[in-house]
Amino acid sequence: MKKLLIVDDEEGIVEEVRGFFIEEGFDVYTASTGREGIDLINKIKPDILLLDIKLPDLPGLSILKVSKEISPETKVIVNTGYVDQNIIDEAERLGRDSFLQKPFNLELLKSEVDRLLAG
Repeated sequence: MKKLLIVDDEEGIVEEVRGFFIEEGFDVYTASTGREGIDLINKIKPDILLLDIKLPDLPGLSILKVSKEISPETKVIVNTGYVDQNIIDEAERLGRDSFLQKPFNLELLKSEVDRLLAG
């Protein structure tokens, strides 16, 4: 079973995405802080990481960098409601595999996940 880790502090988004991907047959893990996310990346080595850029404790870009160091095979989808071209460019430089702007459609997210897992 494929493992999806959602690192986001917006509870509504987390629950919506979590429920959707459980129904799609994924093992879904969640973290509301960057530190929790890094701990889970270390433990479970997710297939997909859905990573919010704005978190309460650590910058999402720092988590992206650590994720690629400890689990380089994990595909990372960066998402944010605050689009800043510098952040998008830096996320790409750090190895993000996809970028979605919030709010995003669950079907679009699913197609990105499928694309990344097939790739």
